[in-house]
Order: sequence, then structure tokens, then C-alpha cells
Amino acid sequence: MTCRKIMTEDELKDMMNSSALSDILDRGQSSDKEGSDCEVNDVVMEDSDDYDDDSVVDKPYEPSDTSSGSESDEIVRAHKKRRISTPAKRGASVGDLPLFPLPPYPDSDIDDPDVAGPSGLQPSPTPASATPAEPGPRRRGRQHAGDDEVPPVVAGPSGLQPSPTPASATPAKPVPRRRGRRHAGDDDVPPVVAGPSGLQPSPTPASATPAEPGPRRRGRQHAGDDEVPPVVQYRTSTIASVSGFQWSTRPQTSSKTRVAARNVVHESLGPTHDAQNALSYRECFNLFWNDRMIEEVREWTNAKIRQEAAKYGRVQVTQAPVTLLELKALIGILIFAGSQKDNHMSTREMWRVTSSPVYRAVMSVGRFEFLINCLRFDDPDTRVERRATDKFAPIRKIWDIFSDNCRRMYTPSEHLCVDEQLVAFRGRCPFRMYIPLKPAKYGLKIFMLTDNETKYLCAAIPYLGKGTVESVFGENLGHTVIKSLARPYFRSNRNITADNWFTSVPMVTDLLTNCGLTYVGTIRHNKREIPLQMKEVADRDPGSSAFAFIKDITILSYVSRKASKAKKNVMLLSSMHTQPSIGDSGKPEIIEFYNSTKGGVDTFDQMCGAYSTARKTRRWTLCMFYAMLNAGLINAWIIHGLNKQRTGGLFIQRKAFLQELALDLMKPHAQHRLNESRISQSLRLNICSVFQLPSTGVSAGPSGVTTMKDSRFPSVRCKYCEGKLNRKTRYRCQRCSNPICLSHTVGLCHNCF
Repeated sequence: MTCRKIMTEDELKDMMNSSALSDILDRGQSSDKEGSDCEVNDVVMEDSDDYDDDSVVDKPYEPSDTSSGSESDEIVRAHKKRRISTPAKRGASVGDLPLFPLPPYPDSDIDDPDVAGPSGLQPSPTPASATPAEPGPRRRGRQHAGDDEVPPVVAGPSGLQPSPTPASATPAKPVPRRRGRRHAGDDDVPPVVAGPSGLQPSPTPASATPAEPGPRRRGRQHAGDDEVPPVVQYRTSTIASVSGFQWSTRPQTSSKTRVAARNVVHESLGPTHDAQNALSYRECFNLFWNDRMIEEVREWTNAKIRQEAAKYGRVQVTQAPVTLLELKALIGILIFAGSQKDNHMSTREMWRVTSSPVYRAVMSVGRFEFLINCLRFDDPDTRVERRATDKFAPIRKIWDIFSDNCRRMYTPSEHLCVDEQLVAFRGRCPFRMYIPLKPAKYGLKIFMLTDNETKYLCAAIPYLGKGTVESVFGENLGHTVIKSLARPYFRSNRNITADNWFTSVPMVTDLLTNCGLTYVGTIRHNKREIPLQMKEVADRDPGSSAFAFIKDITILSYVSRKASKAKKNVMLLSSMHTQPSIGDSGKPEIIEFYNSTKGGVDTFDQMCGAYSTARKTRRWTLCMFYAMLNAGLINAWIIHGLNKQRTGGLFIQRKAFLQELALDLMKPHAQHRLNESRISQSLRLNICSVFQLPSTGVSAGPSGVTTMKDSRFPSVRCKYCEGKLNRKTRYRCQRCSNPICLSHTVGLCHNCF
């Protein structure tokens, strides 16, 4: 590469005054006359102190055959723009002056050091084949790195610069949009083309089309999804079922923001006046298992005990009649065993020394087994006659008293739940049920109505097969059960939530019109009132909803969003909702309300199983007794918690409540046992230790010290007895630690000592 300079005005004057210039002009004119063109360089020389005029003048001029005179005119115009004016000498003009090539500067990549800029480096001119990018429009804001309006820079020999993208390079295809989670940089980053010195992002071609968003997922709706769950719009104003039942596709009532009058409850909720004063554990339990019920059980249990005692030649303490205190203590043992989850342990294991001392302090293992076997709840002489009309006769009287107590002690909230509970039982029973979806599978079925907020049991009806409740013409069993359970709450504007076993259009209409209650529940597809259009889901999208209306009743068909081979169509019937409203979760408001109120009975059943008092038995009457005991304990705990909350007391956990209640029920009978002379001294100490009673026959020591026969002290002779008596003891004096027998102890309580 040859570097040239532009001559200054002074050098040009000296050259024109020299004799060599005239010779050059003469040779140039002669060449012009011959028709040969002079080679014109596109760059002129600047001033240089190292330039040798003689070397230039002495160099012969060699014209080129490939140059053109038009290029000289362009160079002259460029000089004029730079305001370089040279007076003509000897009739010659600036345009007539030829330009002279210079030899390259020796030993350097740059031909002349004076050509370089302040830093000593000068980029080489852009080759003719390279077309610089046109500068983009000037932005008003700040120029950011990577803007494609900045012209590319061509590298000089002094450094490295990524070369422009070759024409043959093809930009990478945009990455298709993923169906899964969006990652930072997905399909938004331009493709990268490798250059000789590194990686350079190539500009997106004009033909490139941004990737389309992936298909909408069937799973959970994510924040930012702008797609609203579709609602099916029917072309006709009415649709009909196979039986001719007509439904409207438009709401029959106007949209209201306030709660409808049929759902406003005007009663005070919570414990009633009879239960508001119950603050202790035993008082709350007596609300449901009062002395009347326990006395009824004691009467018929003693009748069975007398019948069994006749089989023994000699009546012992184990076969003695049961007292009211002892029967309450028996219930206390069942409650305590349930709180400790010992209800399925064998009695021999419960009464072992390594087990809890509570069981041994209350009664013997033989007495406990005998009383459990003799528990009866009705008169055996009239049982056969009553069973002819009532399968539930052996325990009907106790059940009716318990159900009435549950209804009287509590006023439920505005949302009620109806469902069934299966009490596990595999013995012989005329109305035993098999439900494969239940955990127990075999058992006794009980219809329950609970408060959705507190899970309080308000009413219950045992399922007895045919004749469970008095049937009414035109009503199925589910219709009759719902009305029987909700009868105490007619005209109270409450809502009932139940599953598809109970739901039917006539039942919902009857509750709303004649009973003053609204209803929300799932409905089976085989009901004759359901229109065919709402059963078809082949052309419907997941998450879509279809509504139909008759006056104040709404039917909903919802296609679940869960991914499965077959679309699941969930149908609900509601007399509480009158508009096709969609909730915040993307599901209809009817489904959201049903999901929030359907679990009252299921939660109650779960609470019964957590601390159950039930033990293995072959008698279904004893199984129902355990079920009533569990339900009464849950209701008592709820009443106790609400009363404590109202009076500012501390809330107690259910397990602690059961343990304290059990000790309260067992303590009176344990105190009565201390007066009996036949029990051993170790049993006395056990009773005093468990129930924190003052011990008899043992000197009372400081608090926290126990002097029991099976203590850590070895058996040695009493210090105060004569040697010939040879009395050994494990007791020690609390002050001097001397061994003493029971005859040398003083019976004083801790306060008197």
C-alpha cells in the first residue's frame, strides 16, 4: 500500500518556479497531444519535512494507459473544497498539475509516520467492494450499545475487529416456543453467527417471523393469562330434557350485588342459653351425656349383670352391680384410652405395669371386661315386640335423647352440610352397609347434618334400609332424609350443601318453596330433568361452563380442566345462585361455594377417628354407643371452646380436653375406692399419685418425692421394729432416709405436716 501527501501552497510555488516543472509540463502536454491519458492518483500529498524534491524531479514520468482525465477533475474539486488555492504560473492551472506517487515508507506497516493521527495509528481506507452501512436516523434519546443504526467499523492493521457478517452466512432459525416454563431469553434472543475473531449477533432477516405463543395449557391458570374460561352460549332461548322439562338459557332474575333475602339468617349463632354457662369439662360433657342417659344405661346394665351373676356359684366383687359413679368412670376409661390411642389394645396390655397407671387406679382388668360385656341400653323383655316395627329398637331411646340434646344446645350458622358417616362394624346386623369407597367399607351408615363453620353435629339419622324414615308419596329416600334432618331449621333462610345421592330437582324446588331453605349440590347425569345439550362435552373446551335456569334454580355443567383421556363433566344444581358468574379462580361461583361447604361431615368423621373411643365388638348396639360417645365429645369440645372464647378464657386442644375430662369422670370413683379395706397399699399409693390425692398410711414428705413400694429403694428391715419380727420395707423416712414399715408411719397430708 502506498501513502501519499498533499502539497502545501509554499511547496507548490517552489515547484512552479523551478526549471524542472517546465520540463514536466512539456512532457505532459506532449502526451496529451498523443491521446494518452496520464495516471491520476486519488490522494495528494501533504507537507513533509523529510520529502526530497530532487528525488521527485529526477524520477522519470511514466504515464499509464488505464487512467482517465475525469478522475483528475474530481481531485481538483476536492482541493477546492478544502480551500487550497495556488496561483497559476506560466499559464498552468491547478487542474493541469499531475500527482506524483511516493515510494513506501521503509521498515513499517505504515508508509509514512506523519500520516498517522495523534495516537500513531491510522485505519486503512475501506475497500471499494465494501459498502459501509448507511447511518440510521438520529435518535432523540440515548444511544444504547448494540443499536443496529451504528455503522460498522472496519479493522486496521493495528488491532482486531470482527468482520462483517459474510453474505453466505445464514442466520439460525428462531427457537420454537416451549410448552413448559418460560425461561429468560427464550426465542427473544437474535441468532448468533460466528465471525473470524469471535461471536457477532447477526441482524434478524426481514423474512424472519417471531415464534407464535404455544398452546394454552389445560392445567392450572397462571397469573397473566388473558384467556377467560368460556361460557357456552346456546342459540335458542330454551332447552329441554328427554322428559320434556324446559330450561331457559337466560337468567330468570336480575343481577344483584346484595345477599338475597332467602339467604339472610336472623338468629344469633353459637351455644344456646342452656349451654352458655357450661365452662368446665364435665359440665360441657353433661350437656350431651346427662345423668338421665347414664341412668338409663345403668338400669339395663344391672339387669344384665344380675342375669350373668346367677351363673356363678359365689358372687364376687367383679360381678357386683354397677353404680352411677363407676359407670361414669368406665366412660372415663374409654375416653382416656381414645386420647392415648389405646382403644385397639388388648385389655391385658392396657393394664400392664409398663402401661399407663390410670387404668389400674380406676378398676381392675376383670371388672372392666365384665362391665363392657354387660352394657345394655333397653328392656330385654319388650325388645322383640319393638323390633317388629323398629330395627333400631335396642338403642332407640338413648339415641333420641342424645339427638335432642345436640339440637337444643347449639344454633348453627347459615351454611349446613348433609352427608353420611360409615361407622366401622363387621358383625351381624340387619342394616349393615358395604360402601367400597369408604375406609372401613363395612359398617353402619348414619346420615348427619353438621354446621360447616364449627363442624358441630346438629342432627343424625341412622340408615336402616327400607323404613329408615317415614316415606311420603312422590319423595325418594334422599328427599325424605334431607327434610327430616333439616326440619328444626325450616324457614330459617339457611343453605344446605350435599352430594349427588340426595340431589334432585323436585327436592330443591320443595326446599325452596315449602321449607324456606336453599340448596347447592352435585347432581347425577341420569336425572330425567337434565337437558341433553348439557350432557354433551365432545365439542367443549376444558374449563368451559354451561348454565340453564328455571326461576330461582340454576343448573351448571362444567368440564374439568384436569388432563385426562375422557372429559369429565361435573353437574351441579343450586337454588342459591341465579347468575352465570365466574369466580377469581376461573371456575364458576357455584363450584367454588360447593367446594368450600361440602366437607362438614367428612371433617367430623375424621375428628371421630382421630381420638376414637370405639373398641372391637360383635354387638352393633355397642358400636352405636361408641359412635354417640365420639359425637358427644366433639360437640362438648366445640361448646367449651366457644364459651371460653366468649368469656375470654384460654382455648384448649382437643386431646388435652379429653384427658382432663376423663380424669374428672374417673376421680370420684377412685376416691371411693380408697375407702375400701381390701385394696393393697401399693394400689392406694397409685390412686393418690394419679389423681393427686392425699396418701394414707405413709408419712407425707416434701413436694415431688414419691414413696411407693416399687420404688428404687431395696427391701430392708424396719429400723424401729424388733428383730424377731423381721419386717422388711422399701419405704424411707423423708428426712433421715431410715427404712420404716407402714406401722411406724403417720398419715398426714402435706398441709398438716
